[in-house]
Parts: sequence; C-alpha cells; structure tokens
Amino acid sequence: MYKHAIIILGCGIDAEGNIGADATNSVRLGVEAFSESQDTYLIMTGDISYKANFKPSISEAQAMKDYAISLGVPSDKIFVETESKDTLGNLFFTKQNLLLPLGITDITIVRGPNQSNERIRYLANKVLGVEYDYRLIEPDIERPDEQEREQKSLALAKKWLDSIPNGDMNAIYALMRGKHPGYNSSLSLDSLQELL
Repeated sequence: MYKHAIIILGCGIDAEGNIGADATNSVRLGVEAFSESQDTYLIMTGDISYKANFKPSISEAQAMKDYAISLGVPSDKIFVETESKDTLGNLFFTKQNLLLPLGITDITIVRGPNQSNERIRYLANKVLGVEYDYRLIEPDIERPDEQEREQKSLALAKKWLDSIPNGDMNAIYALMRGKHPGYNSSLSLDSLQELL
C-alpha cells in the first residue's frame, strides 16, 4: 500500500545528462528521509527546464533516480515524473500522474537551494489543495543571490494562480497550456518576461 511519498523537485541537469550539486544534495536529503520511513516512496520530478537550450539523452528525474539507486534505494521504491519543465509542472504532473492514481495524500517535498519556501508553499497549496498533508525539507544551503528571481517567479505565479481555487487541476492545466511557454510551444520566453 502506498502511504507516503517524498517528492524531490528538479534542480537542473546538464547537456550530458548529469545532475549538479543542487540536485545531488536534494536527492541525498530525500534518501535520508526515505531511510527513516516505512511505506514511503521517492518521486523524482522533471524532464528538463523550458529555459534550457539543449536536450540531454536522459530526463532530470531519471538521472536523479539513478543517483538514488547508487545510494542504495531500491529501484521499485522510486517513481519518476518526466512531463514537467518547471516547479509548477513538477507538482502538477506529480499529483496528476502519481499521487491521484496511487492514492497518496501524505507527502514530503524536498526543495532545492534555488527555490524559496514561500514560492514552494504557494505552489504546493495551489496545486495540491486541502486533501493533501505536506511538509518541506529544506536544504542547508542559502542562496541570497536567488531571492530576486524567486520573488519575480512568485509574483508571476500569484498573478496567474490567485484567482484559481486551490486544487483545481482543470483550471491550472488550462492556464499552463494557455500562458506558459513550457507547455505551449507557440509562446516564447520573451512573452513570459513581458508579464512581469
């Protein structure tokens, strides 16, 4: 029975398919939490960022899974979500493709050092809704230089999502397909910047 999942948000991958220090740190934090729990599964999230100008031969989620396996986690205890291209997508497609079908409502989210608590909590509340209990695992790395970018990302998320009821997957998906360049190929990164 699936009872609890640890979701590891994507933190980047290079053109050769290698995850960097941020992602390896997140996986290690997730594996530590995993080893302390029973009936727990890891969920690795992400294909590749919509901002990337390259396409590795492996998804970010698969690369993180491979790393977790090298740390001793059994392969059958790890799920991968490979549709997302950003944090909103990480949470949306994880809920749609894994949490809902598996009936998991108790989750832990491992955020990267380039992601703020405020933005992750906002997106988690918006996507998950009230049916889910979640907690955050935070890295012990501080990135003050990321604060301005995170504030802009949070402001855009609020502009897009504030009017959508928490947990309304249909409305969130319609927004992603209509306004997000990661999920609507007719939109450019420039159009996203213009919204800020």
